[in-house]
Formats: sequence, C-alpha cells, structure tokens
Amino acid sequence: MIKHLVAGIRDAALETLYPQECRACGRMVESWKYGISCLACWEEIDRRNAELQICTKCGLPSQRAGATAGDKAFRCRICEDMAFCLARSCGPYEGALRESVLWLKRHPQISGRIREMLNSTFNDLSRSSSGFDAIIPVPLHPVRLKERSFNQSEVIAGALASLTGLRVDRTSLIRAIQTSMHRAGMGIRERARSLDGVFEVRAPRMISGRNLLLVDDVITTGSTAACISAALLDSGASSVSVISIARAMIH
Repeated sequence: MIKHLVAGIRDAALETLYPQECRACGRMVESWKYGISCLACWEEIDRRNAELQICTKCGLPSQRAGATAGDKAFRCRICEDMAFCLARSCGPYEGALRESVLWLKRHPQISGRIREMLNSTFNDLSRSSSGFDAIIPVPLHPVRLKERSFNQSEVIAGALASLTGLRVDRTSLIRAIQTSMHRAGMGIRERARSLDGVFEVRAPRMISGRNLLLVDDVITTGSTAACISAALLDSGASSVSVISIARAMIH
C-alpha cells in the first residue's frame, strides 16, 4: 500500500514538477517506472515482440515474409558455429529499447520497465537451460572504463542479480585489448577477426564446471558473445548463455 502511494506521489511530481519528454517519440513520460520512454512506446515494443519471429538459438529477431500466424521461431543459421548455447534479448534494438540502451551508456540507471523485461527474458532462458551458477558482464577495457566511469553491462548484471539472486562474477573475465568503438560497418566475419585475443579468462577455477549467463546491453551480430563464450568454454565452463536488453534485427 505504502509502496503504491509513494509511486503515485513520485509520478505526480514527474508530471507537474519535472516533466520529461519521451526520447523515442517526444510525448510526456507518465511514470518513473517507464524511464526515458512513454507507455505508448513501451506498448509498441510489446507489439513488435508479439509479431516478430526469433532464431531458436541466438534470438535474432526477423520480420519474415510469408510466416504464418504462430510461426514464431526459426533458425537463422548465422549462429550455427557460435559457441554459446542460447541468446535472448528483451526485444529489438529500436524505439524505447534503443533509446534505453543509448541512455544506459551515459547513465547507470535501469528503469522499472527494463527490470520487468529482463526478468521475463531471464525466465524464458531458464526454461530452456539447466540453470545458471553465475552472471558474467561483458567487460570494458580499463581505458574505456576510466573514460565512462562505469560498465553498463555490470549495471545490467547487478539488476539481474537483484532479481534472481545469482552471483555476479566481475573478475574472472577481462578485456585485454582495447577495440575500436566504431565497428558498425563490419560484417560478422570482420567483427569476429577484430576480437581475436581481446578477451581473457584470468580465473579459470572460478568458472570451471559452471553454467554461466553472459550479460551485454545490445547484441549486434553476436560476434562478441560468441568470442567470449568460446574463451569461457575453453577455460572449463560447462555452458554459456547470453542475455541483453536489445538485439539488432534483420528484415
């Protein structure tokens, strides 16, 4: 009761004293729970999730022509050789989710709406796996971490840990080589080659025999997740699955 009362007062203050425009459409954000996007934009993500098909392994969303109602899953075949077991995201990298990912790169904040979506995505992953022993955030290189002052993947991992009770392992995996921030024009093979030797497992005993959940803010081609998963498996992990806030899609 008190929790709902406080939320109501806070939302009223947001509307009257600190009005905030939705970063996706420009309308007013109605509740603190919605973060930097309005309810209509979050409902649009829900609608998109309902109409998209996703790869059964990597979660790649696609608007496939000719798909029949209920034909929600397919195999993209792009991910066949990728080392992780499964990857899932809260939704496509567009609208409210895209803006939330961009915001998170500058502000270490996870909205209530994102937390709900992460919890639902985690439960979806858990139903298709044998469970998880630890959460591993994709690490930043020390130089990048100093520039940004926080790792957005660790922020997401912390939110997941509070929802699931899982331990966050921030030390076993490191980014040994700093990569370019701008790799948008690269294809899957080029991205994979650019990641050779980038990630190292420095505490194999901490991951040996464990089922791990790798966390990132957005999955683009899956190359980073695949590279890290291979390094973790080579160091003794039993399995690696991946979760992210958003996933770039194909049309």
